[in-house]
Amino acid sequence: MTRRRFLGYAAGAATLALPFDLLRPDRSHWAAVLDLKESCSLRESLAGYESALTGLALRRTALIVPAALTLPPPAVRAIVSCLQAGGIVLLESGAGFAAGRDFRAHRVALRDYLHLRVEAPVPLWSAPTSAPRIPYVDYTWPSSAKVRDFSRAVPVGRQAGEVIAWVDGLPVALKRRSGRGGTLIFLGSPLGPALWAGDAQARRWLVDVLGLDQPCSCANGGVAWDASAAGPRGVVPVAAPASVR
Repeated sequence: MTRRRFLGYAAGAATLALPFDLLRPDRSHWAAVLDLKESCSLRESLAGYESALTGLALRRTALIVPAALTLPPPAVRAIVSCLQAGGIVLLESGAGFAAGRDFRAHRVALRDYLHLRVEAPVPLWSAPTSAPRIPYVDYTWPSSAKVRDFSRAVPVGRQAGEVIAWVDGLPVALKRRSGRGGTLIFLGSPLGPALWAGDAQARRWLVDVLGLDQPCSCANGGVAWDASAAGPRGVVPVAAPASVR
């Protein structure tokens, strides 16, 4: 992404009706789960993150984008805004089962908007045998965790940043500093379905990543929101591109 385009998205974020002011450090920290609607390929992943975040307090602002197949302009603006504010963005790829044309669009969007380079999806499950092997994703940061995979993963390519998860020798997750002290985390193997299934290691890993603190009584410790929402409320979709100014 060129500096002009990056700054354009950062400025554009100010025109969105965000439920929180990301640029004000006196606000309480929060976690938002961004619903991409038709661009989210795994609805159970979205539900998994919401379930995992409910009732938890945070030490740092975070934006989670589950199972992203494409990145509409409002989503890119929200991502850039959060990174510019020094927050964490956890971007989960939902392109493991995408057809050739859809995956190419996914790859181009990641490269052009976020400078993320990914490889073609890889099937992880072995052929049927008398003792089939179930592959697991091994996370190495910020704590070690072993989480059952989602059968196909999008490996990360060679690029700036730190590989933080592997499966069968393939790098499938990356973190890097971005914006003004922000942290961008890319997951090529979906974590949300494991969260939805109640996987304890998946939940603990997410808690460690986001710096989640003790439980709180706030009902919207984790919320889903969109570019046109006036405030946090249930699950709402990202505004259609036609509504972007």
